[in-house]
Amino acid sequence: MQFPVKRWIRPEAPVAAERAHGADLVRTLLDARGIRTAAARDTFCRPQLTHLQHPSEMHGTIEAARAICAALRTGRHIAIYGDYDVDGIMATAILWHMIRALAPQAPIRTYVPHRIEEGYGLNDDALRTLRAEGVDMVITVDCGVSAIAEARVAAEIGLELVITDHHELQPTGEVPVARAVVHPRLPSAQRFGELCGAGVAWKLAWMIAEVWCGVDRESRDAAEKRAPLPEVLRKRLLSLLPLASIGTVADVVPMLEENRVIVARGLTEIHHTGVVGLNALLVSARLDSGPVDAEKVAFRLAPRINACGRMGHAEDAIELFTTANASRAEELSALLEELNEQRRTDDRAIFDEALAQVRARHGDGKPRGIVLADEKWNLGIVGIVCSKLVDIYACPVILLTRNKDVYKGSGRSVPGIELHKVLADCSEHLLAFGGHAMAAGVKLDGSRIAAFTAAFEAAVDAVLPPSDQQKPPLSIDCVCAIDDLDLATIQQIDALAPFGRENRKPSMLVEGVEITQLRVMGRAANHLEVNVRQRSNGQMRFLRMHWWDGAKHAQFLAKGTYIDVVVEPALNNFRGIAEVEAKLVDFCVRPT
Repeated sequence: MQFPVKRWIRPEAPVAAERAHGADLVRTLLDARGIRTAAARDTFCRPQLTHLQHPSEMHGTIEAARAICAALRTGRHIAIYGDYDVDGIMATAILWHMIRALAPQAPIRTYVPHRIEEGYGLNDDALRTLRAEGVDMVITVDCGVSAIAEARVAAEIGLELVITDHHELQPTGEVPVARAVVHPRLPSAQRFGELCGAGVAWKLAWMIAEVWCGVDRESRDAAEKRAPLPEVLRKRLLSLLPLASIGTVADVVPMLEENRVIVARGLTEIHHTGVVGLNALLVSARLDSGPVDAEKVAFRLAPRINACGRMGHAEDAIELFTTANASRAEELSALLEELNEQRRTDDRAIFDEALAQVRARHGDGKPRGIVLADEKWNLGIVGIVCSKLVDIYACPVILLTRNKDVYKGSGRSVPGIELHKVLADCSEHLLAFGGHAMAAGVKLDGSRIAAFTAAFEAAVDAVLPPSDQQKPPLSIDCVCAIDDLDLATIQQIDALAPFGRENRKPSMLVEGVEITQLRVMGRAANHLEVNVRQRSNGQMRFLRMHWWDGAKHAQFLAKGTYIDVVVEPALNNFRGIAEVEAKLVDFCVRPT
């Protein structure tokens, strides 16, 4: 392996020429994110619920809330139709709990399609089955905005349909004909269009509560004219915000504006939701005490929830977050733990096989787009493996597996290449596709795999950077010295959290540090601790870095070697004592 592994994108002058430190360093980080005024900095670093637009500003929320409340008041049977990923599960639970708070005896049920047997989104068979079972209204969450034909079926069989979604619209802009369509990017006064499905559901829950209580307006009155919600409903709505925050983190939507508010405010209340299943899952993930941040959600909570839909049926996760009592919640949490371990094992096996295919096809060369197929692969896992291959080869990846008589698969992309658009260019070879810029799903006939592969590689090749620049990009925020990474500065940097897409953890370039010690760590001896030092202002400064999964590369480093290193600084609060440490992201050896 050659280091640096990534393509370093250094800060532009004058930032690159001047060493940033202290408050200046934090201002540099905010400037790089386009946040340059004092007011904007205050809003970004102190997200408040008052920064959210009222839900009536989003397309379709008033109509949807009125329809749902009318159905509840007349005793109509309602089904919440969700998706099998974390976002869809959280969105389902949010609406279920709000409706239960308003009408505890309402005839309401949930439905989530089987990932392998049914696939994503609305399907005719499920709608007909629900209607036959007496359902009068279907509310979709995290799906439905592209279900033009399925909406027609719903109308034909007498199902009232309310659609709530956040995914890409049809290329034509056509939306399904339904009682209401709630979507943050349809024309409306909603300024922020990047909410996830759970964020959309939480805002709809807010609107439903207001309509139920008679805070219903023909026009959008000024905020001061709105009557407040009863305290019990206000508290219930706030207690559901952590579910929206989990969905927001897991769905990797931009961690900006309203999403920052949802995550920042929601995670502070994650231990106080009253959702028995979430409490049990927090215990299972060893997150039942202490603060939970976005990183813990992404790496410890979300994989367990997702494992249910990937390895079994997401209806178990839906049950965990809705109807489960304490004993049942403990059983389901244990099931999710078991499924997640099984998912890890299968994940490693598929990754090894996929990597072998790439190397057999491309050798040491750089593929310009990857399409791989194996009929034995688990459809629920291939998306995870796609992401790992993207990290290695820095190009969009599609992995396919047989599903009944066709092949289905998942894809992941790299920043700057919109996967949905690439697939649109190859659509003549596909039976169906959907998704967004960074992730998508596809379906095609097995006889078209070769033709699709050629078309996909050509389409990707036209938009990828030259092969000599084809490395995963690593944006460096600023150049600094170890001396600048003091406790007070890192605490200020933490104010930029929650981190995520489009607000990644700050990366600092520290040049000319000397390795003083290397130590293998971790239960599997797969991590590496690297200690370095640097002389600054006549004094020697030290920094401890952790290179996760880096033990296998220890031969590339040696005590006494001078390196330039890109790090993500952080605080270690072991035993209540805060110390500065860093995650080692990439490095290069300085010429001797």
